[in-house]
Amino acid sequence: MAPVSAEYLIELGIENILNYLRKSRADLEHERRTGEDVLKAQKELMDRVLEPLGIPYDQRPEVGSGDKISTRPVFQGVVEDMRLKKYQAIAVKEISRMGRGSYTDMGVIYDLIVENRVFILTPYKLYDPRNPSDLRQIRFELFMSREEFETTRERLFGGRVNNAIAGRWVAGPAPFGFDYDKDTKKLIINENEAGIVRMIFDYYVNGVPQADGSRREVSFRALATYFSKKTLIRTPKGKKEWHPHQLLQLVSNERYIGTMRFRTTQRVNGKVVQRPEEEHIIVPNAFPAIIDTDTWEKAQAKLQDSSHKPRNKMDFAPCELAGLCVCQKCGRRMVRQYSVQNYKTKSGATSKYHKEFLWCTSAGCTFLKYRSIEEDLLEVLQHFKNLDKDILQEQLSLLIAADQKDNRQEDISAYIEQRSKELKNRMRFVYEKYETGKYTDEMFDERKAEIDSELQELTILEGEANKQFPVEKNKIDIDVVKKNLTSVLEAYQAADDKSDRNKILRSVFDHVIVELTERGRGRIPAKYVLYPVLKPGLVARDFFSLMSK
Repeated sequence: MAPVSAEYLIELGIENILNYLRKSRADLEHERRTGEDVLKAQKELMDRVLEPLGIPYDQRPEVGSGDKISTRPVFQGVVEDMRLKKYQAIAVKEISRMGRGSYTDMGVIYDLIVENRVFILTPYKLYDPRNPSDLRQIRFELFMSREEFETTRERLFGGRVNNAIAGRWVAGPAPFGFDYDKDTKKLIINENEAGIVRMIFDYYVNGVPQADGSRREVSFRALATYFSKKTLIRTPKGKKEWHPHQLLQLVSNERYIGTMRFRTTQRVNGKVVQRPEEEHIIVPNAFPAIIDTDTWEKAQAKLQDSSHKPRNKMDFAPCELAGLCVCQKCGRRMVRQYSVQNYKTKSGATSKYHKEFLWCTSAGCTFLKYRSIEEDLLEVLQHFKNLDKDILQEQLSLLIAADQKDNRQEDISAYIEQRSKELKNRMRFVYEKYETGKYTDEMFDERKAEIDSELQELTILEGEANKQFPVEKNKIDIDVVKKNLTSVLEAYQAADDKSDRNKILRSVFDHVIVELTERGRGRIPAKYVLYPVLKPGLVARDFFSLMSK
């Protein structure tokens, strides 16, 4: 039954009415319990109110339920129509259907209602913004709708926090390596998947097994290649091809030592953001550990090692300069090119000429003799070893970076780019589910906060990758450095295996920038300048033992 007559509405100047339909939280819960189409029922109710009036009205149903105008596209159109004074009244089941947004959003709605004298028509009352008591009720309803939302959010969030503290799994499907126990609501080990997790940690920490029984140290890229081509092990999603960043995320996830981290969120200026890390809820021993503490610590120590690793295929051993030299012109890692060319001598005999170069894969870029670079790097070490202590102190302070810029930058950049695309796709998916009503407000806020948090972590990762920190002079013991340089040169000369020599050079040099100053012609060799960047470990007393590992 209409609260007022059509004649009265026409006298007030109401010629067009906009009927806004939206599900409340209670409606959503009722719909899940009964299967009833709440929006249809709401429409039928408002039709019974509006049709007898004989005043034209438009229907605007909002499928999704949002806590702010920016996530309610239909209501955005309603607000715009209110600005244009297209409608003189807005019909709603109750005033709270327009609210629940941030206080800023409510201020926008309130100002439009007052400034344009937009009447609010409910099944039981007509609210006139020029009537002080009606206006007071409008303010009260808008405020209370927001308070109800915040109270409900806090209650649900508190329940999730309590479950997390109790060790119950509250983060969606069970992660790889675990199953979800519906009775206890906790994670239990899936032995088949856990065996794969243990294998990944073992191979990453100790190296992949070789035919002769030895172990070969690998990066995530090489480990991904090994699993994809040499095993039948599938990814957590059941795919054949492994990706390096899948392995990185798995090895760095503390859930595998039984620790559960619940990333708490907060609302700042209407946005849900992750709280500082120190406010996260961390529950050790929340569920059984798959990885032992010793293996975990070794894996994390290796993750913290920022040095560049050669990207050789599993079937090949790295040569002496693998992964070390960087082209100054284009910034790419330089690679070895080797070939054998046959020549016929005047006597008719065949002579073999071995060509070995260090070259940049960019067309027309740097191209130098491989052994010449190797000899010069050894000469650099000999030069430092023979320097006066004071001069060596000064030069090392300029050359060594305490935490040198991460030389896996290409890998990190690729990871950031790939991960950003994945997160943006997930964000679009979340918005679609939210707008179609599949996600509740809490589910939407939770999913969005998780994605925002991961995007923020990517930004931090990118910033950390570009940091450089100088070494303080007083932390360098020159006698120790000279002793380490002597050990390196002796070890290099004694090593017969090219991979061992590469390991020795990489223990000393973080990377070497190669600048071509003049191209070679015929028998005239090319001219170049080397800019070596030494590793901070060179100043450590236990450097040689670390180098031997």
